[in-house]
Amino acid sequence: MNNTHAKPYERVQIFSGGGSRFAYYLGSYAALVAHDLKPDVIVGTCGGSLSAYLVNLAPDPKDLQALMCSRELYRVITAIRHVAPDEANRRLKIRYMTQALKRWRLSRQVSNRQKQQQADSYDRLLSELQHLAMFRINNEGQWLDELSHFSPKQNNNSFNTAAPEIAIIASRLYQSPNQTLNQMPTADSSVYDEFKLQELLFAPLRLAASEHFDEILNAGAHTFANGRIHQSVNVVKQWDFGSAVRASMADMYYLPPMHIATRGWCLGGVINLTPIELACQLGQTVFAETKAGYDSWLAAPAIQRVFGFDPNERLAQVHGYQPMETSSLMKSERNSHQLHWLPFADNGQKLAGQHVQKRFNVKQMTVELIHSDYDGFLQQMQAQWQYGYQRTADYIQQHEL
Repeated sequence: MNNTHAKPYERVQIFSGGGSRFAYYLGSYAALVAHDLKPDVIVGTCGGSLSAYLVNLAPDPKDLQALMCSRELYRVITAIRHVAPDEANRRLKIRYMTQALKRWRLSRQVSNRQKQQQADSYDRLLSELQHLAMFRINNEGQWLDELSHFSPKQNNNSFNTAAPEIAIIASRLYQSPNQTLNQMPTADSSVYDEFKLQELLFAPLRLAASEHFDEILNAGAHTFANGRIHQSVNVVKQWDFGSAVRASMADMYYLPPMHIATRGWCLGGVINLTPIELACQLGQTVFAETKAGYDSWLAAPAIQRVFGFDPNERLAQVHGYQPMETSSLMKSERNSHQLHWLPFADNGQKLAGQHVQKRFNVKQMTVELIHSDYDGFLQQMQAQWQYGYQRTADYIQQHEL
């Protein structure tokens, strides 16, 4: 795959997270389409997986904008809610806060972090992630169903042939590095106290049809958490959007893990939020985004606790990544065959207030989600779309693409 001509796609776009600011990816995609740079494949992670699904439903930017502003999507977003007061007792609520403080303290000292990782077990970590998730999704099994009528095939799980192909990143938790999920426990049950994590790739159609591509995929964060994250990527070749999007959005302490029978418990796409190595293997031209660093109080300690690596170290590696074939090209050739970093690192500041708000309720000891009414939702979506569109259009113009 080092040969540029052997890559299965011409253009790749990464939708790397975004959370409730997911709509700026839709505007960015629309700008690429408007400038004849429509991606052939989109790689979505976390909130970006929902954006990728929306593009699959409505690949024409006019239809996509209508879908983005629909009441159906509004109901999908507002179905994501905080844990209600009667769903968690006071003791559990106190654990939300004490565990967050504990993760922060452990992240400060290498020796404490190593002790915590040695004490971890599969059952202990899974229980923690299941019970300490702050948010839930109403009617989770049918969560995305009412969007299905936007698809030409009237099927929530169908792949739209008019749209770019879609790949989605998630992760899985499994027992024992020396046993498979299909093997029965042996007399030495201690091996099942260990756990590992593995990056999941819900593969695009052309990649799924390949017999050999998955053999060379390596997990981006493996080198930062050797021993906890498996080196290879687990490729899923037959999948549906409902489970893949939910699996990608199951980030620790936000949403509970999701179980997929053939893969185990899925823990979200944050294991490889910007899968730049994969994107550069897939296509000749890649559109990715610059991202702000992870905060040192909540996000970075949570990722360190579960996945065993410092996400800011991984982010620095991502932003410094240089594909071999790109570095060897003449300067005049690089505009058409290269890695393009769209300037989105300031989206948190530029879109302040233009997304779902969080509020800490001291009385209930919960983190609440504050959803706007439908008119407020429209304003948020339009602001996000415009931000993504304009930043991408400006980049295209500045670099004469």
